[in-house]
Amino acid sequence: MKTRITDLVADCCPENVALGKPDEALALRITDRVQRRLGMDAAPRRRHSKLPRAFLLAAALVLAFGTAAFALAGYGMSLRKPTAEDILVSGFRYEEVVDGKVWNSEILAYPDAGMVFTFACPEESSRTAEFRCFWLPREATEGLTDAEGWTKRLFCSAGDSIPYSITTYDALRDGFQLVLSGEVEVVKEERWGSWKVLEVSSDCSKLVFPTYDRANFILLFDETAGFLVVVSGEEALETLEHIAREMEIRESATAKGEHPDAAMIGLLDLARG
Repeated sequence: MKTRITDLVADCCPENVALGKPDEALALRITDRVQRRLGMDAAPRRRHSKLPRAFLLAAALVLAFGTAAFALAGYGMSLRKPTAEDILVSGFRYEEVVDGKVWNSEILAYPDAGMVFTFACPEESSRTAEFRCFWLPREATEGLTDAEGWTKRLFCSAGDSIPYSITTYDALRDGFQLVLSGEVEVVKEERWGSWKVLEVSSDCSKLVFPTYDRANFILLFDETAGFLVVVSGEEALETLEHIAREMEIRESATAKGEHPDAAMIGLLDLARG
Protein backbone atom coordinates (compact mmCIF):
# COMPACT_ATOMS: atom_id res chain seq x y z
CA MET A 1 0.00 0.00 0.00
CA LYS A 2 1.29 3.44 -0.93
CA THR A 3 0.79 6.37 1.43
CA ARG A 4 1.40 9.90 0.25
CA ILE A 5 3.41 12.11 2.54
CA THR A 6 0.95 14.96 1.91
CA ASP A 7 -1.90 12.81 3.29
CA LEU A 8 0.14 11.99 6.38
CA VAL A 9 0.72 15.61 7.34
CA ALA A 10 -2.51 17.14 6.06
CA ASP A 11 -4.20 17.31 9.45
CA CYS A 12 -1.20 17.62 11.69
CA CYS A 13 0.81 20.39 10.01
CA PRO A 14 -1.41 23.41 9.28
CA GLU A 15 -0.29 25.88 6.63
CA ASN A 16 -0.48 28.98 8.81
CA VAL A 17 1.62 28.35 11.85
CA ALA A 18 3.49 30.77 14.05
CA LEU A 19 6.93 29.60 14.97
CA GLY A 20 7.57 29.71 18.68
CA LYS A 21 9.28 27.67 21.32
CA PRO A 22 9.71 23.94 20.61
CA ASP A 23 6.75 21.95 21.89
CA GLU A 24 7.95 18.45 22.79
CA ALA A 25 4.42 17.20 23.54
CA LEU A 26 3.20 18.35 20.12
CA ALA A 27 6.16 16.69 18.42
CA LEU A 28 5.39 13.39 20.18
CA ARG A 29 1.71 13.57 19.17
CA ILE A 30 2.63 14.22 15.54
CA THR A 31 5.11 11.35 15.55
CA ASP A 32 2.56 9.00 17.11
CA ARG A 33 -0.12 9.99 14.56
CA VAL A 34 2.18 9.43 11.59
CA GLN A 35 3.34 6.07 12.91
CA ARG A 36 -0.25 4.90 13.55
CA ARG A 37 -1.25 6.01 10.03
CA LEU A 38 1.62 3.86 8.65
CA GLY A 39 0.76 0.94 10.92
CA MET A 40 4.05 1.20 12.78
CA ASP A 41 4.74 0.57 16.44
CA ALA A 42 6.20 3.37 18.44
CA ALA A 43 9.94 3.37 18.07
CA PRO A 44 11.78 2.22 21.19
CA ARG A 45 13.58 4.92 23.06
CA ARG A 46 17.23 5.16 22.26
CA ARG A 47 19.62 4.23 25.01
CA HIS A 48 22.49 6.57 25.55
CA SER A 49 25.89 4.97 25.76
CA LYS A 50 27.29 4.83 29.26
CA LEU A 51 30.85 4.82 27.91
CA PRO A 52 32.72 7.91 29.03
CA ARG A 53 33.76 10.36 26.33
CA ALA A 54 37.45 9.78 27.06
CA PHE A 55 37.03 6.05 26.35
CA LEU A 56 35.36 6.71 22.99
CA LEU A 57 38.15 9.09 22.00
CA ALA A 58 40.78 6.54 22.99
CA ALA A 59 39.04 3.91 20.89
CA ALA A 60 39.02 6.29 17.93
CA LEU A 61 42.73 6.93 18.34
CA VAL A 62 43.49 3.22 18.52
CA LEU A 63 41.54 2.71 15.31
CA ALA A 64 43.32 5.61 13.63
CA PHE A 65 46.78 4.47 14.65
CA GLY A 66 45.95 0.88 13.77
CA THR A 67 44.91 1.94 10.28
CA ALA A 68 48.07 4.01 9.88
CA ALA A 69 50.21 1.11 11.04
CA PHE A 70 48.53 -1.18 8.52
CA ALA A 71 49.15 1.33 5.76
CA LEU A 72 52.80 1.72 6.72
CA ALA A 73 53.26 -2.04 6.76
CA GLY A 74 52.10 -2.39 3.15
CA TYR A 75 54.26 -2.52 0.04
CA GLY A 76 53.89 -0.04 -2.77
CA MET A 77 54.59 0.33 -6.50
CA SER A 78 54.56 3.72 -8.19
CA LEU A 79 55.33 4.73 -11.74
CA ARG A 80 56.54 7.82 -13.53
CA LYS A 81 57.52 8.88 -17.00
CA PRO A 82 60.97 10.46 -17.28
CA THR A 83 60.74 14.16 -18.10
CA ALA A 84 63.05 16.62 -19.80
CA GLU A 85 64.57 17.35 -16.39
CA ASP A 86 65.72 13.73 -16.13
CA ILE A 87 69.06 13.89 -17.90
CA LEU A 88 69.54 10.16 -17.44
CA VAL A 89 67.72 7.45 -15.52
CA SER A 90 70.39 5.65 -13.55
CA GLY A 91 71.04 3.73 -10.35
CA PHE A 92 73.64 1.80 -8.42
CA ARG A 93 74.64 -1.83 -8.51
CA TYR A 94 77.23 -3.07 -6.07
CA GLU A 95 78.59 -6.28 -4.62
CA GLU A 96 79.87 -6.95 -1.12
CA VAL A 97 82.24 -9.38 0.47
CA VAL A 98 81.35 -11.15 3.71
CA ASP A 99 82.74 -8.45 5.98
CA GLY A 100 80.50 -5.85 4.36
CA LYS A 101 83.16 -3.99 2.40
CA VAL A 102 82.20 -3.02 -1.15
CA TRP A 103 84.67 -4.49 -3.62
CA ASN A 104 82.85 -3.79 -6.88
CA SER A 105 80.30 -1.11 -7.75
CA GLU A 106 78.97 0.54 -10.88
CA ILE A 107 76.30 2.92 -12.11
CA LEU A 108 73.73 1.53 -14.53
CA ALA A 109 72.25 4.10 -16.91
CA TYR A 110 69.23 3.81 -19.21
CA PRO A 111 69.06 6.63 -21.80
CA ASP A 112 65.99 5.13 -23.53
CA ALA A 113 63.86 4.84 -20.38
CA GLY A 114 60.20 5.39 -21.13
CA MET A 115 58.76 4.39 -17.74
CA VAL A 116 60.22 3.87 -14.29
CA PHE A 117 58.53 1.70 -11.66
CA THR A 118 59.68 2.38 -8.10
CA PHE A 119 58.98 0.07 -5.16
CA ALA A 120 58.45 0.90 -1.51
CA CYS A 121 59.22 -1.96 0.86
CA PRO A 122 58.90 -1.49 4.63
CA GLU A 123 61.26 -4.40 5.10
CA GLU A 124 63.35 -6.59 2.85
CA SER A 125 61.68 -9.97 2.93
CA SER A 126 63.26 -13.35 2.31
CA ARG A 127 59.94 -14.67 1.01
CA THR A 128 59.58 -15.43 -2.69
CA ALA A 129 56.64 -16.19 -4.98
CA GLU A 130 55.90 -18.94 -7.44
CA PHE A 131 53.05 -19.51 -9.89
CA ARG A 132 51.35 -22.06 -12.07
CA CYS A 133 49.35 -21.47 -15.24
CA PHE A 134 46.05 -23.10 -16.17
CA TRP A 135 45.96 -21.56 -19.64
CA LEU A 136 48.68 -20.68 -22.13
CA PRO A 137 48.32 -19.78 -25.83
CA ARG A 138 51.13 -22.26 -26.61
CA GLU A 139 53.63 -24.44 -24.77
CA ALA A 140 56.58 -22.79 -23.06
CA THR A 141 60.00 -23.40 -24.59
CA GLU A 142 61.97 -22.56 -21.42
CA GLY A 143 61.28 -22.98 -17.72
CA LEU A 144 60.94 -25.98 -15.44
CA THR A 145 57.85 -26.83 -13.39
CA ASP A 146 57.35 -29.33 -10.61
CA ALA A 147 54.84 -32.18 -10.74
CA GLU A 148 52.00 -29.78 -9.88
CA GLY A 149 53.06 -27.12 -12.37
CA TRP A 150 54.64 -24.62 -9.94
CA THR A 151 57.53 -22.54 -11.23
CA LYS A 152 59.18 -19.13 -11.06
CA ARG A 153 59.68 -18.57 -14.79
CA LEU A 154 58.17 -19.63 -18.10
CA PHE A 155 59.34 -18.36 -21.48
CA CYS A 156 58.09 -18.96 -25.01
CA SER A 157 59.97 -18.18 -28.21
CA ALA A 158 58.61 -18.84 -31.69
CA GLY A 159 61.08 -18.10 -34.45
CA ASP A 160 62.03 -14.44 -34.15
CA SER A 161 59.11 -13.56 -31.88
CA ILE A 162 58.54 -13.88 -28.14
CA PRO A 163 54.84 -14.61 -27.61
CA TYR A 164 55.06 -14.50 -23.81
CA SER A 165 57.35 -14.48 -20.80
CA ILE A 166 56.27 -14.96 -17.18
CA THR A 167 58.66 -14.33 -14.33
CA THR A 168 58.80 -13.45 -10.63
CA TYR A 169 61.09 -10.81 -9.11
CA ASP A 170 62.72 -11.63 -5.79
CA ALA A 171 65.27 -8.81 -5.55
CA LEU A 172 62.87 -6.02 -4.57
CA ARG A 173 64.03 -3.67 -1.82
CA ASP A 174 62.97 -0.21 -0.74
CA GLY A 175 63.69 2.31 -3.48
CA PHE A 176 64.36 -0.32 -6.17
CA GLN A 177 63.67 0.95 -9.71
CA LEU A 178 62.56 -1.13 -12.67
CA VAL A 179 63.04 0.58 -16.04
CA LEU A 180 61.05 -0.03 -19.22
CA SER A 181 62.51 1.35 -22.45
CA GLY A 182 60.71 2.82 -25.45
CA GLU A 183 57.59 4.95 -25.74
CA VAL A 184 55.44 3.52 -22.97
CA GLU A 185 51.67 3.88 -22.66
CA VAL A 186 49.64 2.87 -19.62
CA VAL A 187 46.64 0.96 -21.00
CA LYS A 188 44.94 -0.13 -17.78
CA GLU A 189 45.38 0.18 -14.04
CA GLU A 190 43.15 -1.77 -11.65
CA ARG A 191 43.05 -3.96 -8.56
CA TRP A 192 42.51 -7.70 -8.27
CA GLY A 193 42.04 -8.17 -4.55
CA SER A 194 45.33 -7.29 -2.86
CA TRP A 195 47.09 -7.14 -6.23
CA LYS A 196 47.82 -3.89 -8.02
CA VAL A 197 47.68 -4.58 -11.76
CA LEU A 198 49.28 -2.37 -14.41
CA GLU A 199 48.98 -3.07 -18.12
CA VAL A 200 51.42 -1.14 -20.30
CA SER A 201 52.51 -1.21 -23.91
CA SER A 202 55.96 -0.19 -25.14
CA ASP A 203 56.80 0.97 -28.67
CA CYS A 204 60.47 0.09 -29.16
CA SER A 205 60.70 0.68 -32.91
CA LYS A 206 62.61 3.95 -32.49
CA LEU A 207 65.32 2.53 -30.25
CA VAL A 208 68.86 2.32 -31.62
CA PHE A 209 68.98 -1.47 -31.42
CA PRO A 210 65.40 -2.70 -31.07
CA THR A 211 65.00 -6.38 -30.25
CA TYR A 212 61.30 -6.14 -31.09
CA ASP A 213 59.01 -3.37 -32.35
CA ARG A 214 56.39 -3.54 -29.62
CA ALA A 215 55.93 -5.47 -26.41
CA ASN A 216 53.16 -5.58 -23.81
CA PHE A 217 53.61 -5.96 -20.07
CA ILE A 218 51.27 -6.79 -17.18
CA LEU A 219 52.77 -6.12 -13.75
CA LEU A 220 51.08 -7.95 -10.88
CA PHE A 221 52.18 -6.53 -7.52
CA ASP A 222 50.93 -7.89 -4.19
CA GLU A 223 50.79 -4.92 -1.81
CA THR A 224 50.55 -7.18 1.26
CA ALA A 225 53.56 -9.41 0.56
CA GLY A 226 55.68 -7.43 -1.91
CA PHE A 227 55.52 -10.12 -4.60
CA LEU A 228 56.00 -8.99 -8.22
CA VAL A 229 55.03 -11.22 -11.14
CA VAL A 230 55.32 -9.91 -14.71
CA VAL A 231 53.47 -11.36 -17.69
CA SER A 232 54.89 -9.91 -20.91
CA GLY A 233 55.23 -10.69 -24.59
CA GLU A 234 54.52 -9.69 -28.14
CA GLU A 235 51.06 -11.22 -27.86
CA ALA A 236 48.13 -8.81 -27.52
CA LEU A 237 47.34 -7.50 -24.05
CA GLU A 238 44.05 -9.39 -24.14
CA THR A 239 45.97 -12.66 -24.52
CA LEU A 240 48.43 -11.78 -21.77
CA GLU A 241 45.56 -10.82 -19.47
CA HIS A 242 43.96 -14.19 -20.19
CA ILE A 243 47.19 -15.83 -19.01
CA ALA A 244 47.29 -13.64 -15.88
CA ARG A 245 43.68 -14.35 -14.91
CA GLU A 246 44.25 -18.11 -15.27
CA MET A 247 47.29 -18.09 -12.95
CA GLU A 248 47.64 -19.12 -9.33
CA ILE A 249 50.32 -17.35 -7.30
CA ARG A 250 51.51 -18.35 -3.85
CA GLU A 251 54.47 -17.97 -1.51
CA SER A 252 57.27 -20.32 -2.42
CA ALA A 253 58.77 -22.72 0.10
CA THR A 254 62.18 -21.73 -1.25
CA ALA A 255 63.52 -18.62 0.49
CA LYS A 256 65.38 -15.95 -1.42
CA GLY A 257 68.98 -17.03 -1.80
CA GLU A 258 71.84 -14.97 -0.44
CA HIS A 259 73.51 -13.08 -3.26
CA PRO A 260 76.12 -10.34 -3.16
CA ASP A 261 74.44 -8.41 -5.97
CA ALA A 262 72.54 -5.50 -4.41
CA ALA A 263 71.33 -3.62 -7.48
CA MET A 264 68.96 -0.73 -6.88
CA ILE A 265 67.89 -0.55 -10.53
CA GLY A 266 67.05 -3.09 -13.22
CA LEU A 267 65.74 -3.33 -16.77
CA LEU A 268 62.34 -4.78 -17.58
CA ASP A 269 63.18 -6.38 -20.90
CA LEU A 270 61.16 -9.00 -22.72
CA ALA A 271 64.15 -10.64 -24.42
CA ARG A 272 65.81 -11.25 -21.06
CA GLY A 273 62.75 -12.96 -19.62
